[in-house]
Amino acid sequence: MTYCNSLPPIFSKSIILLVFILFSNLGFTQNINKLNIQITVKDAESKLPIKGALLTVEGSSQKYKGQSDDFGSIVLNAIVSGSYKIKLSYSGYETIEKKLEFTTNQNLSLELKPASIELNEVVITATESRGMTSTSIIDKRAMQHLQPSSFTDLLELLPGGRSKDPVFNASNHIKLREVGIADSNYDISSLGTAFVIDGIPLNTDANLQYSTGPRMTITPGSGYANTRRNTTSKGVDMRSISTDQIEKVEIIRGIPSVEYGDLTSGLIKIKRKRGRSNWESRFKADEFSKLYYVGKGFESKEKRFVLNVGLDYLDAKSDPRNSFENYKRITASIRAQKIWEDDSYLLQWDSSLDYSGSMDNERADPNVGYAKIDRYSSDYNRFSIANSFDLDFKTSRFLKSIHVATSLSQQYDKIEQTKWVQVSNATAIPNNTEQGESDGIFLTPQYASDLLVDGKPFDAFLKAMGDFEVRLFGITHALKAGSEWTYSKNNGKGQVYDTTHPPSPEMTTRPRSYKDIPASTDIAFFAEDAITIPLGKHQLNLAGGIRAMSLLNVPSAYAIHGKYYFDPRINAQWVLPSFQIGKHALKTELTVGAGQYTKFPTLAQLYPDYVYNDLVQLNYYHNTPEYRRINLMTYKTSAINYDLKPAINKKWEVRTDFSYDNNRFSVTFFNERLDSGFRSGSRYHALSYKKYDSSSIDPSVLTSQPDLAQMSFVMDTLLTTYNITNNGSKLLKSGVEFQLSSKRFKSINTRFTLNGAWFKTTYTNSNPVYKSGQKDIIINGKRLPYLGLYQWDDGSIKQQLNTNLIVDTYIPSLGLEFSSSFQFMWFRSNQSTPMNGTPIAYINPSGEQYPYLEEDKSDPILQWLDIKYNDDLFEKRTIPMSMNMNLKISKDFYKKIRISMFVNRLFSYYQNYEINGQKIEQRGLTSPYFGMELNLNL
Repeated sequence: MTYCNSLPPIFSKSIILLVFILFSNLGFTQNINKLNIQITVKDAESKLPIKGALLTVEGSSQKYKGQSDDFGSIVLNAIVSGSYKIKLSYSGYETIEKKLEFTTNQNLSLELKPASIELNEVVITATESRGMTSTSIIDKRAMQHLQPSSFTDLLELLPGGRSKDPVFNASNHIKLREVGIADSNYDISSLGTAFVIDGIPLNTDANLQYSTGPRMTITPGSGYANTRRNTTSKGVDMRSISTDQIEKVEIIRGIPSVEYGDLTSGLIKIKRKRGRSNWESRFKADEFSKLYYVGKGFESKEKRFVLNVGLDYLDAKSDPRNSFENYKRITASIRAQKIWEDDSYLLQWDSSLDYSGSMDNERADPNVGYAKIDRYSSDYNRFSIANSFDLDFKTSRFLKSIHVATSLSQQYDKIEQTKWVQVSNATAIPNNTEQGESDGIFLTPQYASDLLVDGKPFDAFLKAMGDFEVRLFGITHALKAGSEWTYSKNNGKGQVYDTTHPPSPEMTTRPRSYKDIPASTDIAFFAEDAITIPLGKHQLNLAGGIRAMSLLNVPSAYAIHGKYYFDPRINAQWVLPSFQIGKHALKTELTVGAGQYTKFPTLAQLYPDYVYNDLVQLNYYHNTPEYRRINLMTYKTSAINYDLKPAINKKWEVRTDFSYDNNRFSVTFFNERLDSGFRSGSRYHALSYKKYDSSSIDPSVLTSQPDLAQMSFVMDTLLTTYNITNNGSKLLKSGVEFQLSSKRFKSINTRFTLNGAWFKTTYTNSNPVYKSGQKDIIINGKRLPYLGLYQWDDGSIKQQLNTNLIVDTYIPSLGLEFSSSFQFMWFRSNQSTPMNGTPIAYINPSGEQYPYLEEDKSDPILQWLDIKYNDDLFEKRTIPMSMNMNLKISKDFYKKIRISMFVNRLFSYYQNYEINGQKIEQRGLTSPYFGMELNLNL
């Protein structure tokens, strides 16, 4: 102490300063090496925080553990900078394992994907999502076991689905949550189901591929060639979608996010394969088709660039014995993915170039019948290019990500039809395209008519969206906002044929170029908020949003011009506290959702063909062709319905979900009401024309055609109807869906899945209909064209209850998996809704409309407009139980070769029943359908 006190003051102060600087630098250095890391864990589908996720962070000499709180947040304090291996896991989700470099303080967001395969189980059926809306998830393993030929086959896996033999000589359209009806007036079910592939919607609004003239039958018993294959205003033809390049399918039957619109029934999200893979090929053969597929995924050494290619070909026949009718499909795809990443952002670019083509061909057997040249072919070729950019901000507290997607597609569609036409008498056809009087021409008694329908739909799509995060009052809000723009135009030549040799003498249309039809352009804006609210041991998840959309370029005469339509949607999920029963915990969730959906009319519905009525005023036939004359009065009527509005569906559902020891049961109650579906309605018009008296013509003195000015005539009126598109279809859907999935029992390596549904669907027409009465009204030999206006024209109530029991066994040591499905249709019923045959008004021959009164029922003329229906028409008819048993088997060899086979209806039972005392035997329905396939993975 004496020594220290003897130091000079200046030296003592220097030592103190040196010590201070040394410790300050040491502390500063330690602060540099110690970091604070905050990680937010979210559900990859709902973007909601996940509570209870386990995180392990392991470095060279340090190890940290953490668990996410109520807001999905994990905070790691004073972590040493360096390279770490992290592992993030949560029950029911795929585990994330990756390496991260921590050099600065960071806020990270990690998203867990719901796991369709829990632990090491193999799931070969559709699984129900744990999200906030009813969704069936079908992964590639389930598709591989199913052995599908087209997307249509996947619907068997849905609650209420059932296996069906493929039908390739007719278009396949989806029906969700309904019994189904073979009536084009209810095509809004399939038109209102949106298909989205890798974030890009499939747009069919510009499809105008329909043939004009009469419906043509080529193959006896096969139905009308074009009617069966027509997809105009019907939505996506599922035959054209191959499943071989699909990684996962989500079929959303409930309330989808407001991010998706222009739909009414449901949403199909298709995610295609991405990432490195071996050369894989598939060869399938069954009774009706042969399928070939080859594909591969390439990856760069740094794993920042991925390229996937795929090609498949399908050749199918409706009857293996008939070589004159077939369907072919070719699909080719090149998909690329590039990732750029640093400490602050991650940018992912996805691009795809795709081709899909289908060829429908049908022609008459030259050895059968007289129409030896009749043939029909329909070709569909679609080229598309799509790009999407996803920019994730790692350190931003507010703006989390930006998503931009664009696509362009061009189709080349062509229908070529040749028909042999014969007329039995002197038949005239018009020779003009405008309204007024003109002379027509006489048809050749028999001729070959060639029809070309040339369509070139072009579609463009642009989408921009941002994900945001805001914390208010202690609650984290996951926000989503964006906009979509869609453009559709058909630049084809349209219907092209020789007007002197039309497909039918009774045609009421003329050739029209599709280029003259305006484009369809619509824009949409959407915003959504998702939150999680912890309530003690309970948890409440909420997601709600609104979507606004408008059709931009329709003329001002349309009712939808300049109007925005709003779709509000909300989903809520209540997660109850789990409680222990024995060794395991029972987890319970209750989910409710409600929303509105809007679908705009298609080009064919907004801009239909003109209707031509060609009324014969004089039909004078002479043996000398120069003396013949046919005179017509042509009326050209616009079939546009300017009051046409979008179809709007309102839906709600309630779902409860129980899980215990890897066993899960879910049941959903739903109700849908659509009052404004598109359908073909009717309007009337009174057409006046002259009826020349041909008896005044003396054929012996004719030197030229008869002079109309020298002939007498009387005026007459034709009261007739024509079709328009209106919002008259009403669909009411209600029902129950359920699925019970057991764990895989280790002793027998077997898993049991029971699903099914009860559907009740009401199909009715909500608009009045003009039509003729029960009998023709004839006075003094002249038919009087009275029309009645009827409030209820048609309708039916359909119900069905079915269940599917799937027993699947997986033996890893043998590389063997097989399943048996027992599909029960407990009943199907159909009841026509009572129709009131008394009109609410009538139209007289002059075109004047009057109310139909009670005393009109006894009027000598008007009484025939009061239609009497037999009560037997409205009796309920029920088809009793039927059952099919299907078998599927797959065997792996050396993990490179896989051989599979399937047999549908290996065993069947159909119960006979009676209708009105008549016994109905369901024979001929039990023929098995089978096939095999070979998969190579080299």
